[in-house]
Amino acid sequence: MMAEKSTIAKMYDDLVNAFDGIVEKKYIFVGGRPDIKEADLETMKKYVVIELPVGIEDMVVGNYKFHLTTTGVFYLISAAKKNRTFNVNALSDFTEEVTDRFPIRGEYIAATNPTVLVRGVDEFGYQIVTVTFNVYNK
Repeated sequence: MMAEKSTIAKMYDDLVNAFDGIVEKKYIFVGGRPDIKEADLETMKKYVVIELPVGIEDMVVGNYKFHLTTTGVFYLISAAKKNRTFNVNALSDFTEEVTDRFPIRGEYIAATNPTVLVRGVDEFGYQIVTVTFNVYNK
């Protein structure tokens, strides 16, 4: 018999499911950015990293399965132009596709109040947008 998933795993599942139709699941990474290889640069035109980096607060003392709240982060990462400058149209479209999903209502969580920060272009030629948001466990 398989053990039931933890509350945090269920929260991540709901956040991953929010990207249906935007990014293939194989390009959604939980907890950290993957190692980038040269081959990835051609196939990974956009991908997402999901983190719940802030401690999860128990809203009811002694009850660790319900009424949890935290802050979540989506790192929206997409290919920049060949000269490593922003591809503004692609960046805007990707960001809007994600922020238009808010509030996100999953089976176990609700995610609200997205805040967008454009971060720049990295050494691999990817442009990065950070979307922070509030996460509430149902």
